[in-house]
Amino acid sequence: MLGCGGMADLARELTQELGIPVIDGVSAAVKMIESLHALGLSTSKHGDLDFPLVKPLSGMFGSFNG
Repeated sequence: MLGCGGMADLARELTQELGIPVIDGVSAAVKMIESLHALGLSTSKHGDLDFPLVKPLSGMFGSFNG
């Protein structure tokens, strides 16, 4: 597994040179996100990941309360 995005172009070359699979983390992450999107999955909206409670603004930002 390559350690940073700057090495992404080296994955194929290193795989051929070393004779072992070398994983590019950037490509792997993009494919994982594509898969999650294709499955219709997203971040949970329960517990700690729930939407924040509406909190009225005060002071100079009070006019933004809708």
